[in-house]
Amino acid sequence: MSCTANTTKDNVGLIDSIIDKTSWVYNDTVNKEEAVRKLQHLLDQDKRLPLQAKYKIYHSLYFYYFYKNNYQQSLLYADSMIYTVEHTKNAKNYIDELASAYYFKGDALFRLKAYEEAYRNYFLGKKLMPVIDDKCKSSNYNYRIAMILYKQGKYSDASSYFKTTLDEVKQCSTSFSEVFRQQELLNNIALCCSRTDKIDSAIIYYQKALRYIVHNDTLPERKKYYLSARGVVYGNIGGEMLRKKQFDKAETFLKKSIAINDLPGYDSVDVVTAKIKLIKVYLETGQLAKAGIYLQILKKDSEKLNVLDYKRTYHLLSSKHLDALGKPKLALHHLERYAALSDSLQKETDKLKSTSVDERFRNLSNESEINALKREAEIQQRYLYITMVFIAMAISIVVLIYIYLRKSKKNIRELTNLNNEILLQKDKLEEALSKLSVSDKEKDTILRAVAHDLRNPVVGISSLTKLMILDDELGLNKDKLILIDGACNNALTLIDDIIEAAENKQGVDFEGKVTKADVVEIVKNAIALLSYRADEKQQIIRFETAETKLEIDIYVQKIARVISNLINNAIKFSQAGQEIKVVIEKQTENVLFKIIDNGIGIPKEYGNDIFQLFTSSKRFGTKGEKSYGLGLSICKQIIDAHGGEIWYESNNSAGGTVFCFTLPL
Repeated sequence: MSCTANTTKDNVGLIDSIIDKTSWVYNDTVNKEEAVRKLQHLLDQDKRLPLQAKYKIYHSLYFYYFYKNNYQQSLLYADSMIYTVEHTKNAKNYIDELASAYYFKGDALFRLKAYEEAYRNYFLGKKLMPVIDDKCKSSNYNYRIAMILYKQGKYSDASSYFKTTLDEVKQCSTSFSEVFRQQELLNNIALCCSRTDKIDSAIIYYQKALRYIVHNDTLPERKKYYLSARGVVYGNIGGEMLRKKQFDKAETFLKKSIAINDLPGYDSVDVVTAKIKLIKVYLETGQLAKAGIYLQILKKDSEKLNVLDYKRTYHLLSSKHLDALGKPKLALHHLERYAALSDSLQKETDKLKSTSVDERFRNLSNESEINALKREAEIQQRYLYITMVFIAMAISIVVLIYIYLRKSKKNIRELTNLNNEILLQKDKLEEALSKLSVSDKEKDTILRAVAHDLRNPVVGISSLTKLMILDDELGLNKDKLILIDGACNNALTLIDDIIEAAENKQGVDFEGKVTKADVVEIVKNAIALLSYRADEKQQIIRFETAETKLEIDIYVQKIARVISNLINNAIKFSQAGQEIKVVIEKQTENVLFKIIDNGIGIPKEYGNDIFQLFTSSKRFGTKGEKSYGLGLSICKQIIDAHGGEIWYESNNSAGGTVFCFTLPL
């Protein structure tokens, strides 16, 4: 993310324009390469594109490669769609997009014959269906199940799913893709009827598909697609006429189908099926010369498309043709090739049929529940680790107190009472942990309560230690007392951070606390308060802004905490004598704050982990100052609650880091 404004808004408009002018989900003759190049350039150039714009680009490129049969490349763009949605902070607002991305990934995997992985992604899309109220969206799942069942040869079950999908699609918007899809579903239902020997029912559904195409073929720019669909239906009707031995009608319909889809840019796959049916008509009627001509055409088409089933069918029909011509040896050669290819095809079919879709989805559902339980156990374990840290801190304090008690009888009663109180708090902590529920909110509440309870005895220890330092005029125990006081101060800092982090996690309470305040004055106060720390390291804090006064609605104490935290970090991680710069810029809709240092910087591998609660991505300051991994997490919670954003960049000009955050005007 860049601190400076850019032309992202213009780029989003350009992306929409390019996508709308290009047909991505059809393999037509329109030159899409220029559109692909422009979209890829915009994606690479503008790193601040919003989620929806990125998703649209990945979606378009997915279909571009999918219809070029480059399923490996389309799979990469499906993964990009999933990653884009899952890694946004508002992922719940894009459930529809995430479900669609899983379905798209499943389609690519299915074409690559990775059936198990395809089923897994279909299942992930299905899991999101309870969140999706739109029946139109749920049709995506039923359609894919119908296609799997059809390819497995379970035609009756497939027909039921196609009919359900048709009912759901009828509730969709009037976009071209959804309207056009209905004729495909009618055609698929007819194919299922045909496969179960319900020829008359199949013809009825084909006729419904034709009437639907004629009724909706009203847009000149879409006429090509409806014409191609009409050619598909003609070919299927021709196949039914062939089965009914009505050869003249079969030939008429099949020739009409071929005349349409044999044109460049039309359905080059379905037209091969129509040619196969026409060859069968000619073989049945003894028109061997015509059959021979189309067999040569079929040979070229099957080699061009490289579809195993078409090659196999070519050899079978050639065998029949040569046998009819009285050439048994040549016919036998083709028959052997047919048998060999049938074996290969049967292996693929067996692999597909080997899995029950319903059973596989039940297994995936069980796996999902087990994984959820494992994740819950991991969360419980993390909280246990946090508890152990608190216990270790308590024990450390007790040990220090015990050592001093042995050397100072004067204050043994007070220290003993404090020790007992800490042990009591330890017992309360263990009791609280035994009652800890799976609710994250309850965990945070208990954590905050325990921290509050620990704070008072630690403050008592710190105060008593300071008094004892003053009483120890001879300095006999001064080093040990200073060690105890330092440990108490570190513990208090950690406890205060934990309390605020827990409160922020449950939601910053803004009610009655948001006021209009001058952020320029707040920054000046923060710099003044922290200047003594900068002086200890001979550092200079410089404040730059073009505004003399800039008032916005904020929770003053929280924002002051953010600014102080970031300046304090800059001091902590900068070498002695270096300059720290604080900048305020007024933008169109936001106020931008920058804290710039020339310090040791942040390793790339840390990434955004530094904003996580109790992150392990932490280091000591340049003078050994300790970090607890809470400060930046608290800053992010506060800024997010204000509707702003916080991020960091590398200060390439002089090393170090630039922390930026915005607040709405």
